Amino acid sequence: MMDIVELYKEVAAYVADLDVDIDGEHLWSNYQKVSGILIRLSQIRNELAYLEVIGKASPEAKKFRTMVLDPSIERFDKVAAFESRKITAKQIESNLER
Repeated sequence: MMDIVELYKEVAAYVADLDVDIDGEHLWSNYQKVSGILIRLSQIRNELAYLEVIGKASPEAKKFRTMVLDPSIERFDKVAAFESRKITAKQIESNLER
């Protein structure tokens, strides 16, 4: 079984650590970070979904997936799209300055 308290701490840490106002070392650093987080959140969601399919998910695990994990994944998807657009905008800006 998965420990919902520990999963919540992990997801909350990802959300708390995210700051789109601070660019990373490279232009793509934030996008890379968010993509890695999305992969991890997808792994967690898949594990919880599998437990649901085989009938071994607790009611708390089901609620965690729908009330915490799915909205967090949606939020990080939006951040990834923002970071991707930011990369494109900076490239266009750089080309215009030449």
